Amino acid sequence: MIETGIDIVEVSRVQQAITRHGNHFLKKIFHPEEITYCEAKTRKYEHYAARFAAKEACRKALLSHLSYHPAWTDMYIVNNPEGKPFLRLDEKIMKFLTIRYLSVSLSHTQTMATAIVFLDIGEK
Repeated sequence: MIETGIDIVEVSRVQQAITRHGNHFLKKIFHPEEITYCEAKTRKYEHYAARFAAKEACRKALLSHLSYHPAWTDMYIVNNPEGKPFLRLDEKIMKFLTIRYLSVSLSHTQTMATAIVFLDIGEK
């Protein structure tokens, strides 16, 4: 079954949450690899926002197949050496689902970030 999720977020909302809640927010929402990646960027809040949108999009694609709400850090984005983003799912999710294919696309401007996720979920 093909599932799709899409989300768009204002960069300023993510920036405000990070500024207000600091490391507590970062560690609750973002995987350590995502934090390392974003903190190395000049316009880091755009990158955080795109990853937040990807997590929301992934949750939308997954929720009808899971009996629980996955943690924010159970879904995370890593980039290959050329910069292409890849969606990684934690073992807890993979234990319940057979994911035959997954794809993510991110985009952002100075003010908005968006992501779309495609999952091909098979029978377990």
